[in-house]
Amino acid sequence: MQILHIDTEKTWRGGEQQLVYLIKGLKERGCISSVICQPGSPLQDAIKKTETDAIPIKMRSEIDFLAAWKIGAILKRGTYDILHAHTSHAHSLGLLALLFGKVKAVVVSRRVDFPIKSSLKYTSSAVHYIAVSEAIKRVMMRGGIPPLKIDVVRSCIDLGRIDNAAIGDVRTEFGIAKDVIIIGNIAHMADHKGQIYLIRAANIIKDKYQNVVFIIVGDGELRNRLELKACKLGLKDILIFTGFRNDVMNILASFDIFAFPSHLEGLGTSLLDAMAMRKPIVSTFAGGIPEVVEDGVNGTLVPPKDPKSLALALMRLIDDRELRFQYGNAGRVIVEKRFAINTVIEETINVYKKLLKNNP
Repeated sequence: MQILHIDTEKTWRGGEQQLVYLIKGLKERGCISSVICQPGSPLQDAIKKTETDAIPIKMRSEIDFLAAWKIGAILKRGTYDILHAHTSHAHSLGLLALLFGKVKAVVVSRRVDFPIKSSLKYTSSAVHYIAVSEAIKRVMMRGGIPPLKIDVVRSCIDLGRIDNAAIGDVRTEFGIAKDVIIIGNIAHMADHKGQIYLIRAANIIKDKYQNVVFIIVGDGELRNRLELKACKLGLKDILIFTGFRNDVMNILASFDIFAFPSHLEGLGTSLLDAMAMRKPIVSTFAGGIPEVVEDGVNGTLVPPKDPKSLALALMRLIDDRELRFQYGNAGRVIVEKRFAINTVIEETINVYKKLLKNNP
């Protein structure tokens, strides 16, 4: 089986890590992958390290006809069975590429629970969808996509990558004492990730505790605005913005509590990393998050966009070390049972096989 993957992201996010997991698993099972990616992107470097064919094509937008023509030409001269698009723009480019080349089946992964705005590209009979959560499937069905055209294959976690990660001395790097509790967040800085509500929760917490520090890891279009808000609230001494980091696992290992205040979320792969590292979670009831975090089992869920409830849930864990330990261990068990990488790879291959059976 030969698969041509498309990912249009210029930055490194959870979806790109999931793609790397997938191509590694496919390779181990004798499937041949090639990945079309942005030139000079972190994904291109990661793909090369897996000894998989990385094909750099500059993709300027979802209606970039030159890029679509190039992808179509690759399909025309290749022997690919599956075209698998991993982003929304890749979805559009993949459909345009079919004007110039052919493939037996088209798969689109959808990782976000945003409502479907443009139904036109979702009406193609050539496309089958993989949703990473039941919540996303429900959103897609509300957008008019028949349920038979959607399979749910949840995101996965490579426990070996987590367990073998080098642990850096983050406390020394940022001057944080050993007895200080670190509440951390790792996510792209976009509105739906909800970091503003964590900042407002930090403002509630700051006057009640002297031994708490917040770390927000990542970058994005809202970073300057979030930093300005934190400064205006007087949080400069207890809230650290690290920017984009290549050593995310090192920083995550130092967290005592993982806060994830998204108000729109397909699943949340950062949650899986945190759970694998036995971190207690405080998150929201948004999207697919309740499929990962069980309220009162491995974390606490609060209403989205509610900094007061978020602060109260965080303070409960600040005060209860035993509960942090309990939630952390429960999270590791959940990850091992439900989000193992081998299960996800096999489920994806089963989707491929089903489509090829219908399109020999």
